[in-house]
Amino acid sequence: MRVRSFMDRSYPHVSPSDLLTNARALLRDLALRMLPVVGPEGRLEGVVTRIHVLSLSSTKSNALVRDVMDPPKLVFVEGEDAVRAFQAMIELDVWFAPVVNEGTNKCLGVISLSNYLRNVLRSEHPKHRARVSELMTEEVVTFTPEDPVSKVWRKMLSTGYGGFPVIKRKDVVVGMITQHDLLRKGYTRIELESESGPRAGPKVREAMTSPAITVGPQDTLQKAVNLMVRNDIGRLPVVNDGGKLLGIIDRSDAVSAYFHFRTH
Repeated sequence: MRVRSFMDRSYPHVSPSDLLTNARALLRDLALRMLPVVGPEGRLEGVVTRIHVLSLSSTKSNALVRDVMDPPKLVFVEGEDAVRAFQAMIELDVWFAPVVNEGTNKCLGVISLSNYLRNVLRSEHPKHRARVSELMTEEVVTFTPEDPVSKVWRKMLSTGYGGFPVIKRKDVVVGMITQHDLLRKGYTRIELESESGPRAGPKVREAMTSPAITVGPQDTLQKAVNLMVRNDIGRLPVVNDGGKLLGIIDRSDAVSAYFHFRTH
């Protein structure tokens, strides 16, 4: 199969001259992680991400997309082999990548791990007997409701992770805190970096989504993927019957598992 089979041709984009606040609104309202930046004649010029717009200071509301956009980590042409494309995305931990015309560099759409997982759910793929416990990551970065959002923000910048479980005593999961939550609350960079001063910065409890959508260690991969796709979320805390955190599984883990099934 080719990249074009998994490409979203109607994916939104912005231009280099758009206000960054406009890009921020699109990322927030459509729950996107990345937007292609498309210039004259539809040519791809870069990408803008949630991290870019969360870094927007309240004093820089006139900033343009071109002021912060970066080159994409990965770009594919529509005729490339899809399996190799998804393998490259997993290697670089890229969940969304622009697709272009090879000759003109015109942006044609976006390929994503989510599109692959939707395709798997529609197909007659061998039904997935793998259990979540076989695929989850056991070492998980967590926060508490009373942690400052600034602490979460710094961890997002240092790790590139888009979200973390929020736990209370005895490691019981009570919610998730994600980049989208921070965008949804309208935090500016000043609020994200402020732990003290005239006004203490916001706490995780003010921004987190609660309750969290979770899976159990004995649930199937198929159930986990269904939850991710149905709720358009990138990761699921894995909990025991008492709600205690055991690990986490994300889209990259799921796609990697399906590739493993294809070759074994």
